[in-house]
Amino acid sequence: MPHSFALQRSSVHSTAFRRLAWGLLVASWACALVSIGLSLARWAAIGHAMDWGRWLPVTVVPAQAMVAGVVAPATMDTAWRWLGVALECIPGLALLYTVLCVHRICRAFLRGEVFGPEVVRGFRGVGWGFLAMFVASLVYQVGVSALLSWLASGQKAGMVVLGVSSFEMSVVVVGLMMLLLAHVLAEGSRLKAESDAFV
Repeated sequence: MPHSFALQRSSVHSTAFRRLAWGLLVASWACALVSIGLSLARWAAIGHAMDWGRWLPVTVVPAQAMVAGVVAPATMDTAWRWLGVALECIPGLALLYTVLCVHRICRAFLRGEVFGPEVVRGFRGVGWGFLAMFVASLVYQVGVSALLSWLASGQKAGMVVLGVSSFEMSVVVVGLMMLLLAHVLAEGSRLKAESDAFV
């Protein structure tokens, strides 16, 4: 028993484990901030013609609208840009919540806590965060396609796009896996507490 406990403790406090925890912590925040920053900057660029070197004209349209063939309007008033920013906040908030839960998990790992209520809450939050990202992606598709197609038609007609790709399905699967893992960790935390009380 002491030998197995020592092995568990050494693996949790090893340099490789801490390096992975720090890597996940930094990578998750970097990906979230870059993604949100680019999403918000996109609405400042939509409706402005950009020409990079005369041979590479660039139009900025969200991928969900581009797949459906929705083109960017030639011009866009500031009010519509702010509406686009508000639409970007829907998946952005779900992503930010998920990253905050990952942050909670990594900080607990760095303190050497693998089984505990903080880790369980973190994994449960990540699971719900991924499911929230799935719902937010669908709402975002509808909102962006309707807004851009309506503006591109001169505010006369619009088109609503709603589709589920492999990305959305993967998000659902990962979210359910995280919720399941949270239940497993909760049971592990309970067994550890019983073991500590017995000893």
